[in-house]
Amino acid sequence: MTHPNAVICAGRLYCDLVFTGLDATPAGGREVFAEALDMRAGGGAFITAAYLSQQGIAARLVATLPAAPFDQFVETEINAAGIGMLCSAPHPADAPQITVAYPQDGDRAFLTRRVGAAIPNLTKLPKAKHLHIGELTTALEHPKLIAQARAAGMTISLDCAWDGAAFSRRDVGDVIARVDLFFPNAAEYAELTRHGVVAAPRRATVMKLGASGSEYHAKNGAVFAAPAQPTKVRDLTGAGDAFNAGFLSAWLTGADPEAALANGNRMGALAVSQIGGFNPSAAREKSGQLAAARS
Repeated sequence: MTHPNAVICAGRLYCDLVFTGLDATPAGGREVFAEALDMRAGGGAFITAAYLSQQGIAARLVATLPAAPFDQFVETEINAAGIGMLCSAPHPADAPQITVAYPQDGDRAFLTRRVGAAIPNLTKLPKAKHLHIGELTTALEHPKLIAQARAAGMTISLDCAWDGAAFSRRDVGDVIARVDLFFPNAAEYAELTRHGVVAAPRRATVMKLGASGSEYHAKNGAVFAAPAQPTKVRDLTGAGDAFNAGFLSAWLTGADPEAALANGNRMGALAVSQIGGFNPSAAREKSGQLAAARS
C-alpha cells in the first residue's frame, strides 16, 4: 500500500567527495592540502529524499547510479537512509559521476562531472502524492516527467540548483510555470532574473535565504517569512535540499506556509551542522537533539 504522503524524488545522483580544513583557497599553479576527506552520496534528489525519510515520510528515489567504483557505495548510502530505490545502472561506457566539494569561510564550492541521463526513461511513475525534482536541469532534460506526475494527480516541486547554461535557456520560465512550488536560493533567483526569466510557479516560490531564513511568495502576492535557526555551521553542502525536505514534510501534511518554512529552516540547520549532504548516523543524532529541544 502506498503511504498517503509518499514522495518521489527525481534527479541526478552523485558520489560527493567533501574536502574540509583546506589550508588555502584552490588556485592555478598551487597545491592545496585538506585536513579531512569525507565520501557521501550526493545530489539534490537524494539529499531531499533522505531528510524526508528521516521525518517519517516515505520517499522513493528515481535516478541513475554513478559508475564504478562509486555505484555500490552510493547504493549502500541510499539503503542506510531508508529510501526506496528506482535507480538504473549507469551505461557501461560512462565515467563516474562525482562532485568535489570544499567548504571554506562560511561558504562552499563545487566541481562536478555530469554524465549521461539524470534518471531512467520511465513510462509510468510509481504511485505517490508528490513529485520533487532535484534540480532545474533534470526537468529540462526530461520534459515528460512533469506531465506524468500531473496525469497521476501528484503535486510537484522543483529545486533550482546552479547551472549557468540552463539559466539562459528560453524554456526555463515555461518549466517553472508548470510546477506547484519552486525552490531557488537568493543567488539562483537573481541569476534567473538577470537572464529575464520570470519565476511564476502555480502556487508559490519558496526562497532560501541562508542566514536570513526563508520566504514563501504566493502566487496571489502574499508573502510569509521565517527566521533561520541558529546553529554552528560546519558544511553548507545539501542545506537547501534539506530545507526542501523540511518544508515539504510539513506542507504535505497541511501545515501553513510559516510552519512549513520553520520546519524547512530546522532541517537546513541540521544539514549544515554535519559534513556532507546527508550522514545517516549524524542526522539521526542531531534530529533527536532538535526534537528534544522543541519538546
